[in-house]
Amino acid sequence: MLTPGALGIPAERERYALRKAIIGRKLDTVLLPAMRRHGIDLWLVLCREFHPDPMLAELGGGWPGVRNAYLFADRGGDRPEKIFIGSHEHREDLFAEVYDQVIYYGYSQEGLAPHLRRAVDERDPRRIGINTSRTLPMADGLSATLRDFLQEVLGPRYAARLVSAELLCRDFRATRLPEEDAVYRRLCQWTVAWCAAALSRRVVWPGVTTTADVHWWMRDAARRLGLEVEFLPGLRIQRAGEHLPVNSARDPILPGDVVTLDAGLAFDLYRSDYQRTAYVLRPGEDRPPPGLREAFAEAVALRDRLVELMRPGEIAHRVWEAAMAWAAGRGYEVMYPAAGGRRGTVTTRRAGIYCHSVGNATHDIGARIAVNWPTAYGDRVGYPLEAGQWYSVELGVYVPVPEWQGRAVFVGIEEDVRLHDHGVEYFAPPQQELIAIPS
Repeated sequence: MLTPGALGIPAERERYALRKAIIGRKLDTVLLPAMRRHGIDLWLVLCREFHPDPMLAELGGGWPGVRNAYLFADRGGDRPEKIFIGSHEHREDLFAEVYDQVIYYGYSQEGLAPHLRRAVDERDPRRIGINTSRTLPMADGLSATLRDFLQEVLGPRYAARLVSAELLCRDFRATRLPEEDAVYRRLCQWTVAWCAAALSRRVVWPGVTTTADVHWWMRDAARRLGLEVEFLPGLRIQRAGEHLPVNSARDPILPGDVVTLDAGLAFDLYRSDYQRTAYVLRPGEDRPPPGLREAFAEAVALRDRLVELMRPGEIAHRVWEAAMAWAAGRGYEVMYPAAGGRRGTVTTRRAGIYCHSVGNATHDIGARIAVNWPTAYGDRVGYPLEAGQWYSVELGVYVPVPEWQGRAVFVGIEEDVRLHDHGVEYFAPPQQELIAIPS
């Protein structure tokens, strides 16, 4: 059953305790090695009301306040010193239990400035990491106004020591604790169950149900489970090679249709990202036609070759190039992101790979296995793959099928995985064949 109890989804107090434990341990065990790896003595994160830093949730969350500062200093020990300076008292005990020093300045006229200046002066850091990045949006949270404020508060001596903390942010976020693996595995399994229910006769009644109906069912179901949709579920009908509009309220799902689904769920700090493909059986059919089954098998073959190439230390865009070379050897044209629209009729074999880091965001902070396209991906395609990190194995193929008079069916595959030294581990069972929806 798709209920919180049946899926084992924690209630609010339990999930808070879990989040607090993960944040505390990660700050104490993961952050300092990342700071030292990138030569940063003090990591300084600033937030203000309605402008939270993208990393804030992993630092403890809470209200960003008038101006709040989160400081993490390397004092030579085996843990970083953790300091919070903010305008308002917290209503959870996370900061009191996790941070070493908590300062509330209230609505005083002096504000944050003297407390922040004193904290930096006392530690005299040589390199101060701030969240600015051309490549990583989640490491680019410092606004121009807050940077001006910071430089004014610190003065020229320390302003000259400001450096980008983008790689510190990357390594801190993407280095996973065993506790995080356990939570994320559960989230992925919940997501797969949610998608499976959406593409079943529980929800889909051929000739009646539209993709818009399924879309809204999924959103309602996520709320009933105590979860959130990470991004709006997208469902599209393929009808004999024609691609109908996404989430259409006008077109009932009919026997013979292929339905593609792209969706993810959010649970506390974490986000999943999955795709599923289904076929609606015609009367008298007990499984999809051979051409459609073969098309799905082609997508699985590309997925399997891709994950074979995913090894720690491999440069992300080189993995993409090797996988696409393999696909080209099987007669596929390369499908670049700019040509990835799915509305037109296609009659040739095409393949595209769009893998990305996943976990705290749908498109997360680590390596991206994609074409070397700096405008879109910056340096992420040049990052090496790392053991222990999470990736979304995402690809799509167009395969002409005889049942559609040579017009191609699009098959999208997306699975969330953990990379080990020996290869990938799927967090939930991957889709191996088309889902069959009875008519």
